[in-house]
Amino acid sequence: MAQQLNLLDPRFAPQALRFSAQHGLVAVLALLGLTAGAAQGLQWAAAQATGKAGQLEVLTAPLKARQQALTAAGGSNGTATEIAQLRSLEAGQRRIGQALNAGLAGAREGPSDYLVALARRASAALWITGFAVDDAGAIALEGRMTDSAVLTDYLKNLNNEPRFKGRPFGQLSLQALDAAGVAAPYTEFTLRSAAGGTSGGSAGANNATNNATTNATTNPANNLGNSPGSSPDRSNPIGNAVASATGLLASQGNGGTP
Repeated sequence: MAQQLNLLDPRFAPQALRFSAQHGLVAVLALLGLTAGAAQGLQWAAAQATGKAGQLEVLTAPLKARQQALTAAGGSNGTATEIAQLRSLEAGQRRIGQALNAGLAGAREGPSDYLVALARRASAALWITGFAVDDAGAIALEGRMTDSAVLTDYLKNLNNEPRFKGRPFGQLSLQALDAAGVAAPYTEFTLRSAAGGTSGGSAGANNATNNATTNATTNPANNLGNSPGSSPDRSNPIGNAVASATGLLASQGNGGTP
């Protein structure tokens, strides 16, 4: 039986190459051309920059000569004057610092430590309405309390604060009546310490006892009733507070522990 053979099968046809040696040669020549063009451009830019630098050098030459002339004429005198001014300024700042360290302009730390101590010892039955401290260290406290018995404990707690420790209060006054002479729902108190804190000593304690006794006996508006050292009277809590507070101040002034 006869068979026919297909001699035109595409598999037997010559195959065309996508990337031949000819294509590679063309790509290399193109790359060399681009590189040569870039080199020429860089050379031209460098020549332009060199020319501009030369022009700037020519333009700035007179200015440099002028600067050298001015420096040679008065540079040394100007430097000496500036150094003298800086030394004078430093000496002034040193004097100011010494004055501040010596306390000539008042206390450096300010009243913030006192206010923090008062805030830590706050009480629901006692509140501060006035506070003052002078340059000599004397402290004045004004406040009100709904229960006169809390004053003694408040002073004990306040004495545990570093800012108030060793600063005995030399004066104590209480006021239980308002301006119209009617009993108020609270008792006003005023405490004052001697200047210098610990220098008050036993004299400050004696003054506190004497002042409290004077207020209790000569000022009827205070209605204190009891004198320091007397037996407690439950019907007169303000008098008991005076006795306890003045005893506490006396013990603080003498260096004892209440």
